[in-house]
Amino acid sequence: PWAPHKLVRYTDSRKDEQERELSIKATPISLVLESLRSKSYVINVLDCPGHVNFSDEVTAALRAVDAVVLVVDAVEGVMNNTERLLKHALQENLPVSVVINKIDRLILELKLPPQDAYYKLVHTLEEINNIIATNTSIHAEEVLRVSPELGNVCFASSLHGWSFTLQSFAKLYSEAHGPSTRS
Repeated sequence: PWAPHKLVRYTDSRKDEQERELSIKATPISLVLESLRSKSYVINVLDCPGHVNFSDEVTAALRAVDAVVLVVDAVEGVMNNTERLLKHALQENLPVSVVINKIDRLILELKLPPQDAYYKLVHTLEEINNIIATNTSIHAEEVLRVSPELGNVCFASSLHGWSFTLQSFAKLYSEAHGPSTRS
């Protein structure tokens, strides 16, 4: 039954998932999302569990997708299961985007100053790029790299309900403060 006082986690549809607040089975969901240019897209998502005990769900889902959105905890960084999933995605030649989630933990829990938080995020992206470089053929046509400048990295706090890319943040900033006067 639906409890109005409890946070809704739409892809945790099973009772045990709701109680444990984690995904156990891969769950499909369709979303209509709008781009920065106000064009709408239908995106079919397979939400997969991140815990290593449920890695078979992730492996099966990789066979049914066109791209991977790798969600990494900002504090925990790259874990063994993250590396394994990334290697599988590279073996399947899937494009990879990264969401660094729980940015709020860097600020509220660890109380990191901005520069330290920045270096923590850079380190996480460097780890991901090292895994990609190590597991990509030197004969590959194009070497995958994740970077905020390339638009394939998003920063988020699912607890607080926000996310941004460099492009979306720049657009919001520009709309609020006008174009830069620097030359």
